[in-house]
Amino acid sequence: MLSTAAFLALVLPAYGAVHESLAALPAGWTESSTSLAGSSELQMQVALQYQNLDQLESKLKSVSTPGSSSYGQYLDLDDLNSVFAATSESESKVKSWLSQSGASNIASDGSMVSFTTSVDNANKMLDTKFKLYSNGQTHKVGTMAYSVPDELSDHIDLVSPTTYFGSMKAHRAVPDITPSRTEQSPADRKRQVSPSCETTITIGSGNVTRDFTVLGPDCFKQLYNVGNYQAHPNSGSTVAFGSFLNQSASFSDLAKFEKIYNIESQSFTVTLINGGVNDQDPLTESDGEANLDVQNIIGLAHGLPVTEYITGGSPPFRGDLLSKISEPHNQNEPYLDYYNYLLSQPNSALPYVISNSYGDHEDTVPERYATRVCNQIGMMGLRGRTILESSGDEGVGAVCRSNSGSKAPQFTPQFPGTCPYVTAVGGTQFLDPEEAWNASSGGFSFYFDRPWYQNAAVQTYLNQEISAETKKYYRSNGYVDFNGRGFPDISAHSLYPDYLTVINGTAQPNGGTSAAAPIVAAIFALLNDARFRAGKPAMGFINPWLYNSAAGKALTDITTGAALGCAGTDLQNGLKIPGAGIIPFATWNATVGWDPVTGLGTPDFQALKALALGM
Repeated sequence: MLSTAAFLALVLPAYGAVHESLAALPAGWTESSTSLAGSSELQMQVALQYQNLDQLESKLKSVSTPGSSSYGQYLDLDDLNSVFAATSESESKVKSWLSQSGASNIASDGSMVSFTTSVDNANKMLDTKFKLYSNGQTHKVGTMAYSVPDELSDHIDLVSPTTYFGSMKAHRAVPDITPSRTEQSPADRKRQVSPSCETTITIGSGNVTRDFTVLGPDCFKQLYNVGNYQAHPNSGSTVAFGSFLNQSASFSDLAKFEKIYNIESQSFTVTLINGGVNDQDPLTESDGEANLDVQNIIGLAHGLPVTEYITGGSPPFRGDLLSKISEPHNQNEPYLDYYNYLLSQPNSALPYVISNSYGDHEDTVPERYATRVCNQIGMMGLRGRTILESSGDEGVGAVCRSNSGSKAPQFTPQFPGTCPYVTAVGGTQFLDPEEAWNASSGGFSFYFDRPWYQNAAVQTYLNQEISAETKKYYRSNGYVDFNGRGFPDISAHSLYPDYLTVINGTAQPNGGTSAAAPIVAAIFALLNDARFRAGKPAMGFINPWLYNSAAGKALTDITTGAALGCAGTDLQNGLKIPGAGIIPFATWNATVGWDPVTGLGTPDFQALKALALGM
């Protein structure tokens, strides 16, 4: 007869190594004084382990590098799944474990397995202790570490929500602090756009008003040499943008924007993901991010079909916790839901270019989570899709503290812009000529190694454009990892003058790398339009082409200006950042060639089109 200990050893799963853990809470987060009731229910997900990820980069390199025999030969949904999809064994074992552990509402799409369980049961299942945490503005349920049964460790990529304490935000700038120019006066410069395309709007009321010079679509067509190019709505080229944090683009605001600039009426379609809500109520408070995206895209790429993907985030809990959690931050981490949905669609339903203007501090995103999302973006590239991400609006960094136990000062790269499979878009300012915007985020990833396509460009920067003293200062203090993926890749106008965006029926100034990303997305959608009409495949993952073909030929190198940061104040509003790390002389300068503030430079559409049609 078996002893009790022997019997339990047979029926209970064994837990070995910790699956994920945090050395410390990200800056600003603390354990809440409110206790977490064990009976409260959590809505959770298990991400199943992909297969053959060691083949992802080589396959992407093959279909994305001009001159390759496989260039442009993209995979469809079935092709992709045959190589990378989780095995049926993984799915079966995870579902069995969840069922035997007492979880309910178990459902799987073959990539993610969702389930519901109580806090007490989740603690047992993951050998952890869930708690309520706060950053002073919002609360999240999470844990500092968790484990999975040994027999499942090779089948489970990650479990969420657990160790993710990021605070996703839109990379939209607040245009209220005008920086000083770094070069000669505007009168001494050659203008790139006609003054007639600029207008002035007045914001405020009574005695508190301010005039803003703003730019519209005609300015950007001049600035980026789009000229009179007109896309064909039936060419097959399509473009989309992602919306998060309860943001929805307004149909009525778009109509007013089109009227202001005499643009022929065009609308867009909306796809809802994970409970996203298309809120068209003009009384709903909005920061204008989604409007900025759609108005810029249609203003530049008018005629091409446009889709908005609105991703919601169901709270990872129910019951008595709801009163402690404030929307829109109390949501499951949305990147996984977003890209999981996109990857589940057939190629015929996937837009060719997708712009995203949201991000997190890289070190607040668990490395497993960031890696999975990045791999999903790489799979989008294998299917011929161009994924653009704004680089961020914090310059070298804002919080500037590592997420390790030491909390040492450190530059703050932005995810997903640090993923090597996205095209990260930085920011410029002024028009005559453009120079680096002082709040354009850039730098080097601490998670992802430098990818093959940018090795020569980044190495040239390190060898020739940054002094040995600066490199030693940054490296010896652990502020940066120069072996990491450098970002951004490309840039576009962000601020000064501002963008005009219609928000809740009113023309308002806007900007940031949130504005730059949809501008670049529109330009690459136009390039696809030209290629499709010439019988050529989509541009797909464009970074190998940008670095090896377009650089120096069809991109305008930005060589003046600099990104600042890590000074303890917010570059947008000048307010102090509590607990921020201070790094003297923290700067990324714009230089000849690639640099970590403007990337390879800004686009010249006509030159890009000539190159794109010639391959």
